[in-house]
Amino acid sequence: MRTRPNHFDFIALLVVLFVLGGAWYLVSHRQPKVCPFSGRAIYPQTRALVTVSRKKYETCCVRCAMIEAEQTGKLLKVLKVADFETSKLIDPESAWFVENSNVNLCMRTAPAVKSPGRESVYVRTFDRCSPSVLAFSSEQRARSFIAQHGGLLKRIADLHMEAAKTIGKVQTP
Repeated sequence: MRTRPNHFDFIALLVVLFVLGGAWYLVSHRQPKVCPFSGRAIYPQTRALVTVSRKKYETCCVRCAMIEAEQTGKLLKVLKVADFETSKLIDPESAWFVENSNVNLCMRTAPAVKSPGRESVYVRTFDRCSPSVLAFSSEQRARSFIAQHGGLLKRIADLHMEAAKTIGKVQTP
């Protein structure tokens, strides 16, 4: 016995196809998270959760947040930083930081920059995400990373002091 197609079945099929197509579009065209201060992509290995003037942000790196706070004169609190090896969020007070290694996920392009609407290219002499700062959950892992990639071992208090010194050397608008 042959049955005739039902209009409800046809509409249900269209709805399912529409939902599947929408899901595919959202997954395949998903934009990376962007740092509110630098406009750069936020990588899981270098991200930081901070408050600046009591407003919570996720940033590309802890250095970027520190420079933002120093430039604007706003109060900064570093809530969590990502462990570079595991991407897990850890307490910044217990973290060991490697500064100025040869790894900087924020800066994947050359320091020469072309301004929109201009013909000329200039060399960037200051970048808020440089030198790189990577967090590690243990001193041993940080020292092992330094042996391979260079850099200096720091604590969070050292980074805060350096950010304050850096801003004194940079002209702000």
